Amino acid sequence: MPADPGIVIIGASLAGAQAARALRLDHGYDGPLTLVGAEHHLPYQRPALSKGYLLGATEAAELDVLDPRFYAAQDVALALGAPATLLDLDGRRVKLGRNVELPFGQVLIATGARPRRLRVPGADLDGVHYLRDREDSERLGAALRAASAVVVVGAGWLGCEVAAAARALGVPTTVVDPLPTPLYHVLGDRIGGAVARRHLDHGVELLTGDGVEAVLGTGSVEAVRTVAGRRVPADLVVVAVGAVPETGLAEAAGLRVDGGIVTDGHLRTSHPAALAAGDVARHRHPRYLKPVRIEHWDNAVVHGTAAAATLVGEPVTIDHVPYFFSTQYGSTLEYVGLPTASDRVVTRGEPGEPGFTAFWLDRGVPVAALTMDGQDAAGHLRALVAAGHTADPRRLADPGVPAAELLPHAPTGAS
Repeated sequence: MPADPGIVIIGASLAGAQAARALRLDHGYDGPLTLVGAEHHLPYQRPALSKGYLLGATEAAELDVLDPRFYAAQDVALALGAPATLLDLDGRRVKLGRNVELPFGQVLIATGARPRRLRVPGADLDGVHYLRDREDSERLGAALRAASAVVVVGAGWLGCEVAAAARALGVPTTVVDPLPTPLYHVLGDRIGGAVARRHLDHGVELLTGDGVEAVLGTGSVEAVRTVAGRRVPADLVVVAVGAVPETGLAEAAGLRVDGGIVTDGHLRTSHPAALAAGDVARHRHPRYLKPVRIEHWDNAVVHGTAAAATLVGEPVTIDHVPYFFSTQYGSTLEYVGLPTASDRVVTRGEPGEPGFTAFWLDRGVPVAALTMDGQDAAGHLRALVAAGHTADPRRLADPGVPAAELLPHAPTGAS
């Protein structure tokens, strides 16, 4: 029997590390296993980069996905600081740099995403920052501590977290976004408005319904000019206008790419030797009956674990309800599901207060929910969305009904 050429994981990411862990520990895979990463770091978790690590409250060692001793103990070869430059799927080889080639029987692509760039005059001035990796977070943290005023371009999750971090450091902060409210695409006008009020209450100037026309300065940032003609003084600009999946390697290898590497429900790509997982993958989701690409931490964990199962011939269907969390101003927002703009919104509690919860209903069925400081409610909300049953809006809106009792089969009246 020919020797097993092994598995190569391209992307020393959360998804990549989870796949390596599951291959060795869950499935007992004992063939050659190599983890390739463009960065020099062991795989690390990114959520803290816009939260505790940015503020200096989280140590670098706390970011590790796995115990650093795992890789040697489980015979996982590491090729860090060595970006893949060529993927030859028919030849079953991946090239690192100019001279190193790794053979494989199967390959998992977990190359993640990169920040979308700001395409306006002055976007290349000193003082314009993006946030994706550890070094970005370290540079931005130092810049925030020295800044006299910051403009955050984009009011999505990342932009909101950076604005909250800036205010925690006492830096005057302006957020510019062309949409009506923060997180408008995700939460809609009503709940996005509640997020806006929380930022306003903490001293953020919100310029929603406006965009950035130019970054002004000679050599370094001095101000931002908006589409509406406002001139906002700043010596630091943080761009948070979304991310683009890192599909270049996959495209060059001939894989099908459409807003991400296209996969089936088991993360298999258009080539039988290749899988894709994490931020870069656009997988067929049976719950939503369409391909989805999700950039959340939870999705990377699920994908890494599922990819390992597929690699060893034990595929599982990925039908999980997406989960995401954000911390802003000392509060935790937890969000499950995928709503649409046409969904009905039902709320309980007061926006901005602990326990506030919003539900998105499609024809009476909860398809998403958000809770603020919900005291372990997120797991119950996720189960509610996963159940796919109609729910009584009056019970959803009633703060007296515990989240654990919202499922149709759950007992009522428990003390």
